[in-house]
Amino acid sequence: MKNKWTSIDFDNEEKLLDSIQDRDRRVLFYPAVGQMKTGEMVDLDISISPDNVFFPMRAMVIGRRTRPRGPANPSGIFLEVIEEDARRFDRLCAFAEGNWKPSKRRTSPRLRSMMPVTYYLDKSYHQGMAMDICSEGMFIQTNGMLPEIGHGIYVRMPTSPLWIPIRLSTRVCWIDPVDSRRGMGLYCFGSRWHLKRLRSMLHRLKSKKRISLR
Repeated sequence: MKNKWTSIDFDNEEKLLDSIQDRDRRVLFYPAVGQMKTGEMVDLDISISPDNVFFPMRAMVIGRRTRPRGPANPSGIFLEVIEEDARRFDRLCAFAEGNWKPSKRRTSPRLRSMMPVTYYLDKSYHQGMAMDICSEGMFIQTNGMLPEIGHGIYVRMPTSPLWIPIRLSTRVCWIDPVDSRRGMGLYCFGSRWHLKRLRSMLHRLKSKKRISLR
């Protein structure tokens, strides 16, 4: 599960909208070349500052502009988002156009993370990694078993060798089947004491956009 993610951050919705080259083909342009090669598959973590919104997607590098061609055509890469992420790309476009905002249930501050967790399913524990967390939910990336949407699972999150793990009762809200980020989005509803511990942990880390608790 140690995938290489490429973080792409846009200053505002206007710059994000400018980056959308072809909505039908799901093509983005980002003004940074780096070491990416044409034909390479990359996992993108697209964020918009100062909004607390993230769009994880998988894409192929389909072109490189290694030299700028005037102020309106800087150097950069062209990325074609895979068909499996077409709905995410559409939502990204809608966000850039001002036609979509996260619902109230998604307005809790979300932190990117890399926190090892275990979850109980089918009479055994499975390993996973909490890749983003908020006070009411999380996304767990895993190579283990995935339950059906609506299924309840028990999650343990170690916070310190000297303190008991955070233990949460959760419900599966959605499944991500894309191999490079395979996992599930969870809604956390209990217990009250462990939810309070989760909120306290997030409060301590709120100044960081991305955290690693490995």
